[in-house]
Amino acid sequence: MNCTYHIRNPITFVCIAPHKCQCQRKLCAECQYGHGVDLKYTVPIEIYQEMAIKKLNDSKTCELTKQRTGFKSLLSQTEQMLKKILEDLSQSMIEVYNRIEQEYQSCLNFINKNTNLAESSYTELEKLVNIVEGTTLTDSNATKNFYMMELDKMMIWWDHHLKAFIEKANLRIKQIQSLIKIQPEEEDEAYQMKEDIFEIFTQIQDIDEIIYEKIIEILQRQKVSDILEFLSKTNKQSFDESLINNQENIRDVRKQIVRIKNVLRNIQDHQFNKDDYSSETYEKTRQDIINKIKDNKGIIDFIKVLVLLTSIDVKFIQCGSNALNLLVGMKVDIRNQSFENIRIKNTSLIGGNFLGCNLSGSEFDNVDISGFNLNCSQLFNCKWKNLKIHKLNKLDGHSGSVLSVQISPDKNILASSSSDKSIRLWDVKTGQQKAKLDGHRSFVVSVCFSPDGNTLASGSDDNSIRLWDVKTGLQKAKLDGHTNCINSVCFFPDGNTLASGSWDKSIRLWDVKTGQQKAKLDGHSDYIYSVSFSPDGNTLASGGKDKSILLWDIKTGLQKAKLDDNSIRLWDVKTRLSKAKLDGHTSSVYSVCFSPDGNTLASGSYDNSIRLWDVKTGLQKAKLDGHSNFVMSVCFSSDGDKLASGSFDMSIRLWDVKIGQQQAKLDGNSYAVNSVCFSPDGSTLASLSDDKQIRLWDVLTGQEIQSSNKNYKHLLTQFNTSIFQNNPIPESAYTNITILLISQQPIFQATGALILKREFINQSGVDLKPLLTQKGSYFLESLQQK
Repeated sequence: MNCTYHIRNPITFVCIAPHKCQCQRKLCAECQYGHGVDLKYTVPIEIYQEMAIKKLNDSKTCELTKQRTGFKSLLSQTEQMLKKILEDLSQSMIEVYNRIEQEYQSCLNFINKNTNLAESSYTELEKLVNIVEGTTLTDSNATKNFYMMELDKMMIWWDHHLKAFIEKANLRIKQIQSLIKIQPEEEDEAYQMKEDIFEIFTQIQDIDEIIYEKIIEILQRQKVSDILEFLSKTNKQSFDESLINNQENIRDVRKQIVRIKNVLRNIQDHQFNKDDYSSETYEKTRQDIINKIKDNKGIIDFIKVLVLLTSIDVKFIQCGSNALNLLVGMKVDIRNQSFENIRIKNTSLIGGNFLGCNLSGSEFDNVDISGFNLNCSQLFNCKWKNLKIHKLNKLDGHSGSVLSVQISPDKNILASSSSDKSIRLWDVKTGQQKAKLDGHRSFVVSVCFSPDGNTLASGSDDNSIRLWDVKTGLQKAKLDGHTNCINSVCFFPDGNTLASGSWDKSIRLWDVKTGQQKAKLDGHSDYIYSVSFSPDGNTLASGGKDKSILLWDIKTGLQKAKLDDNSIRLWDVKTRLSKAKLDGHTSSVYSVCFSPDGNTLASGSYDNSIRLWDVKTGLQKAKLDGHSNFVMSVCFSSDGDKLASGSFDMSIRLWDVKIGQQQAKLDGNSYAVNSVCFSPDGSTLASLSDDKQIRLWDVLTGQEIQSSNKNYKHLLTQFNTSIFQNNPIPESAYTNITILLISQQPIFQATGALILKREFINQSGVDLKPLLTQKGSYFLESLQQK
């Protein structure tokens, strides 16, 4: 066939460019150069024919064969099941009829003329009398009638359900047959109601987000209030053409619109648009949805659209509210976006980060906004009522930075010390302050409970240590001896000895009962940051600014080992001689941790790397690279299979120890991660960062466990917070940095939010203006009045 435009030239190429082809996709050699598309989109017609045949054959072989095989298998199974049912029914009926025949035969045997009555037994004669009198036959007839009635019921039941099945089957067959007659260019895709919300979402996962933007723009411009009616009755040609991108044709756009309409129709009638999916009832369902869609951009784009639809059609308010809950739960970045006029109700948005968002004209009703980040947001003409906002359990009370915390052995009391010179005891369950311990004359840097929980030790910048009675709150003793700030205190496992580390470069051991100093351990050449006893109590470890770790024999008071010079050394405890020197790091070793079996040592360094060492041979087993800044902390899981690391690069990483590969990267911190620690069962990871919060992470999913989780308090108490105290505070900044803040709810923030003509009322009817003002929001009406 020759070219329409160049009659002498045969058609030799096919245009496959994603556009509306004016040449009807048939090109000659001359057309190819004047067509205006990249030559890579023109394919020789013979080659393209082979490509098409191969594609069709592959499609037929894979999909069609699979479908046919599956359907044939289904029909075969159905046939076998029906055959089995018919056989069972037939057998049952035969048995019933045989039973009736046996009853008749039994009666006939009794009245057989050949029977010698004189030789019959009393029982046989009694039965014959009953037959003559008619009672046995009556009983037999009753039994027979009962059997026949049951058979009639069965026949009626079978006939009814068989007809219903046939009607439904015929209806489905007609629907399938009707699909053959549908022309895709002219008819809508068949609507099917689905119950699984994820399955509903998957139908629109490949929709172009530009289509969504244009639809929202048209709906808002035309002030539509019924979305489904608009999409069904609007002038299809002009509406669809208005959505066309350069790469799409009218038919593709129309198909996408039909799918969007069908999905919205499905969701409108779904429980997702009726119930609060943030409630405890839907906790598992919600988490399942999040796990399935968290990495699916197409579905996330559609969920954002559901939120925006609440500003247009009231029928989609609940599903849009659930959609916003999912976005917050998945930590989707929604900062600096426009949510004007959205209407949200009956949901939880705890920890939602709406930094820089435009929420003007929005309406919230019965929404939990605890932990909202509204910094620099725009809140004009908002109507927010029945708000839930929890500020409890943040443990406010100190007037200065909180420098140390520890939970009591029974998990009921939390002690905190501060630069305000005080110690406070808190009820872990209620967050209420139980006592305030005064006595120190300067910053209280460290606190530690005795093993029985009855005594609290505190170390201060006033160079003293004090022992407190936890029950009464009274001071029991004051231990003097250090000549500089006491940075760390730690009880011996039996509770009778206390160790303290100071900026005077010494460690001191104290008799708790008498308050007298038992020993002074010298060895560090600079400040001591932390002291810690081994579980058996025989060894004390100390770490300092001199980049070394010292191990001490408690019985003799002698130094057992020294690990310094930016390297790690293994020492023979008996001879105190160096057994091995582990070289490899190129900068200071900040953190070391033994595996549970003691065979492997992990080390984290300022050179951004983690190294795994064979303790027996002293050889490096693996080097784990991934962090982009200092590795501040390393910790093994209880089974020794995983290693967690926290870094100055604000990330946490999980490593597979056996293969030396990174398993996961946990993001969410805004500052350096100073410490990481596994829970005893290894399912949860705790981290402490410079943003003054302890975060809990689900090791399996890699997701942060929110404080709204009902198990949050239980998970938190699994961790011994003294683990987090072993990280040194930079001496140049410790006076104004809170090293640890346990907050059971995300912190509410609203610095720089612009508010005008608003209504922010909590569930108790209290105006939240004072709170917003306290948080740094600007009320423009107040500024205008001035």
